[in-house]
Amino acid sequence: MAELCYETINRSPFLTPGFEADLPAQMRAAGKAGFRWTGLDLPSIRQYLERGGSLRDLRSLLEDVGLRCLELQPLILSEDVEATRDEAHAFAEVAAFLDVPSVQGGVVAEPSPALMDSFRVAASTLAEAGAAIALEYLPFNALCSIADTRRFLARSGVESARIVVDTWHFFHGPDEWMDLETLAVEELAYPQFNDAPPLESEDLMYETTQRRMLPGAGRFDLERFSRLILDKGYEGPVSIEILSASLRQETPERFARAAYEASAPYWSR
Repeated sequence: MAELCYETINRSPFLTPGFEADLPAQMRAAGKAGFRWTGLDLPSIRQYLERGGSLRDLRSLLEDVGLRCLELQPLILSEDVEATRDEAHAFAEVAAFLDVPSVQGGVVAEPSPALMDSFRVAASTLAEAGAAIALEYLPFNALCSIADTRRFLARSGVESARIVVDTWHFFHGPDEWMDLETLAVEELAYPQFNDAPPLESEDLMYETTQRRMLPGAGRFDLERFSRLILDKGYEGPVSIEILSASLRQETPERFARAAYEASAPYWSR
């Protein structure tokens, strides 16, 4: 069975300003539920540090509950090279201390020469900390598909970067099954797994951050998606990223248990 990764960003101040992330409670709940990996978001880490925690404490906590950190997010890649470099340095510091292999990033502009420069600078900065960029595309951004992201990475020349394929973005964008079938396993950073109901608005940012569902509760063909990923020979962790306003109100224990139990059957072979 593929090992599952618990994502903290659903309970992060990144999505809900002022929200109490409570990383210790989330990490304990995730480990108890059966997760073996976690993805940490930098805004939650910063909140944890502001409340008196330390990276050393966080590393000890992960070890105590049996979790390894798969990735940090979200690194915003813009045309502002200096701003991107500064943010990449912040991610690199945490990645080096926690031994994190990937930093998940996304672009917020068209693939211009300036954006390419920012991407290369970020990749170089993270490489010094032993981390690589896991680039996520979104159906409402400049990179909106697997094909777009493959072209971007080819142009960048950054050989260490890989692609994140999130079920929400895959099923709501221009991708077809053939696009996922032809994506080599070596190009895949990791899949992100979730479900969703039919859209109720044209605000895709709201839909993707507030209305995702537990796997099996929505309309995505998750059986085919997971089978296709496994048939590639993918053996890495699977990120369970369920961004949901309603599930955000659950206790960490109930949310982690429900997310694990709903996701595990799809990745059990």
